[in-house]
Amino acid sequence: MTEETKTEAVEEVIETPVTEEVKADVEAVAEEVVAEEKADDLAEIKSAVEDVQTKNAELSSEVESAQTKAAALELELAAKAEIIEELEAKAAAPSIITSKDTPIMSNSFKTFMTEGVDGLRAKGADLQISVDAQGGYSLPEELRQEIIKLEKEISPLRGIVSVASASTTDVKQLVSVGDAASGWVGETSTRPQTDAPELAQRTATFGEVYARPRIYQHMLEDSFFNVESWLTGEVARQFAEVEGNAFLTGNGSNKPTGILNGLDLSASAPASDILGTYEVINSGVDGALAATDSGIIDTLRGVVLSMKTGYLAGSKWMMNRATHDLLVNMKNADGEYFLQRDITTAAATKLFGYDIVINEDMDNVPATTGDVCPIMFGNFSRAYQIVDRVGVSMLRDPYTHMGSVMFYTRKRTGSMVLDASALKIVAVSKA
Repeated sequence: MTEETKTEAVEEVIETPVTEEVKADVEAVAEEVVAEEKADDLAEIKSAVEDVQTKNAELSSEVESAQTKAAALELELAAKAEIIEELEAKAAAPSIITSKDTPIMSNSFKTFMTEGVDGLRAKGADLQISVDAQGGYSLPEELRQEIIKLEKEISPLRGIVSVASASTTDVKQLVSVGDAASGWVGETSTRPQTDAPELAQRTATFGEVYARPRIYQHMLEDSFFNVESWLTGEVARQFAEVEGNAFLTGNGSNKPTGILNGLDLSASAPASDILGTYEVINSGVDGALAATDSGIIDTLRGVVLSMKTGYLAGSKWMMNRATHDLLVNMKNADGEYFLQRDITTAAATKLFGYDIVINEDMDNVPATTGDVCPIMFGNFSRAYQIVDRVGVSMLRDPYTHMGSVMFYTRKRTGSMVLDASALKIVAVSKA
């Protein structure tokens, strides 16, 4: 009860002035009335809350019931879907019509009447999957959802030589050649001028490798595999193959200059730091690394001994698989293999403690006339550098030929000799 209501109640009871005692009694009575009204209000609120809780419980029960019914319906629908799928499979399966209206019996009877039992047997023998019209069309086709990629030999040169990037094709490298001279003198001796080291300049040569395959739009849209992604991978792999060959034998004309470019393999020749050419060690034996297996071992040991100590830490051998097989099969006078004596382990991966790198772009030991380089030895990262100008980029051209897409892919790369003394070229000549 509000103060205003309280006042009105007091005024109804007290119409004339009364004593203080009477006023106190009246106020006490009014407070009791207010307390009773508050209790009634609390009871009403409590009752309303209980009603809401009851309704919530009922709603929760209804929701659970609905969820249970929905789960049951889902199970029922799944079961019906399985039945439908089974019926569709049966409908799609080939069937043999045995109705009385089918002409099968009449045709067979006609064959029997005209050709006899042998004719019926011939007709039965004609059903075969090797002939489309006689049953081959019924043979289901299966196209595997994958493409088998044939393994191709990728040059390992990029992995063992020095590789750098350039923002221009005008790439030059200064190389210190020669040594500074010095000498011993006494206290009062004259000190003549000594020689100073010189500088040589290396220049990188660049080339561009490209591919421009064409694919029709329908193939791009309808193939079960990502044609564009597959094509990109194949082109990149092809680029790796052709550039590996160029890094070995390229002549510098629209392509990088290879390691063997400009070398005369017909005879031994020292390295030239000024010209940037590597040392050539010719075997001197017609068509072979040496006259005997032990002679080959001595020749290759001499190659290692001719390398300066500072280069040996990162040196490797490089040869193709045929040459490696030739070395693995070498035997000494007792019939024991020089490189591989334990048949339970892999083929020799080292020679005189240095790793052997297989590069199928390398030459075989010659069986025909000519000069070849079957083996190289040295510190490749100090001897040769690949300089990349622009990485692999692809331009998608759907406009030149309507209905098809041209994928123009290109890469610009170059190379140059760094330290000519860091690599030895083993050559073989056959007259």
